[in-house]
Amino acid sequence: MAQRRLTLTTRGVIALALAPVCALAGVLVGAEELVLLAVALCTLVLSGLGQSAYRAARNRDIWRVGVDLVASDAEVGGLLTMLVTVGSSGRGGTTPVWLEAPERGWVPARAVPGRRPLPNPSMVRRIPPLESGVTAPFSFVAPTARRGVFTLQPLRLWCPDSFGLVAWVLTSGPRATVSVHPTPTSVELDDDLLRGEPGAEHAQPVDSVGRMRPDSLGDFSGIRPYIPGDRLRLLYWPALALRGELMVRDFEDSGSHRVQVVADIRPLIGAPGCESVLATVAGVGLQALARGSVVELSTTAGERIAIGPGPYGSVALLRAVANIDTGAAALPSGRRHRRAPEPGPRDRDLRPTVGTQLMVTTRDGAQAMPASFGFAHLVIAP
Repeated sequence: MAQRRLTLTTRGVIALALAPVCALAGVLVGAEELVLLAVALCTLVLSGLGQSAYRAARNRDIWRVGVDLVASDAEVGGLLTMLVTVGSSGRGGTTPVWLEAPERGWVPARAVPGRRPLPNPSMVRRIPPLESGVTAPFSFVAPTARRGVFTLQPLRLWCPDSFGLVAWVLTSGPRATVSVHPTPTSVELDDDLLRGEPGAEHAQPVDSVGRMRPDSLGDFSGIRPYIPGDRLRLLYWPALALRGELMVRDFEDSGSHRVQVVADIRPLIGAPGCESVLATVAGVGLQALARGSVVELSTTAGERIAIGPGPYGSVALLRAVANIDTGAAALPSGRRHRRAPEPGPRDRDLRPTVGTQLMVTTRDGAQAMPASFGFAHLVIAP
């Protein structure tokens, strides 16, 4: 149940502000017409208050607002429609009501909701008279002009007076959320890089040159030559006796492969560069998921999330990319950092726990890459 709240509309605020001005001007210049106009404005506001309160009492608990999104995910610049239905379940359906414009209700999910604007008679959808049980559908377009996760604040249904000066909140609709992700950019990478290396999720960090061998064995796949670093218990001794060379039993890896994809969102590459990097990150991550690898998505700001392959892996990856905050990356034009920043604690934390690390950056970002990322494979965003 929405809390019923009385408020002036933008028209009512203007009328109430003009009343004392007209009264003062009428007294100063001796114009009775201005004084009468001020009295008339105050009378209209007071009568609107009574009429709106009476209408709201009659329409108590009979109106409903529904919100239905065709999809909750979209690419930047794509078309995403939203259906809003308003229905009445009583005799009050003939009372004039206003639906708040959804275009003004979308806010970034990370933003703190501010003060809601006053109802404006010129920017609302007027609901036609409805019989009991009948609904009125309205179609709107959700925002997809820029990347991000956006939340639709509850749409309010207002009960105004005849002059549109005062309005009561009858009810509110549910919240809705849309995720707008960049169009994934495909880049050509070796399968070995996209598939990553096997390892446990909570394995210890590895150095830049060492390789971590899996501790668990999978299905037996054959015999292969010995490679320094193979475990001695896998040696196939009959081959040594027959051929005089060391051979080991080979097993298919049964553990998950992991690829760490790091998005370079440092301020020095600017906002357009960050968006290009994130589009490339989405493309690389989707390719890795298609090969059955676990994608560990990280950013130079310290964010990190692991996404596994599966029926919902692609959706989870795109939503994670859409939710990355690059607000600190926007710098005024002409103020680009040329000097590479010193590696800090966050840079060291981005070493891969296990698997291959792909650093996605721009050409400018590659020239100013901290030394702590020297072990990563650079992917240049187009």
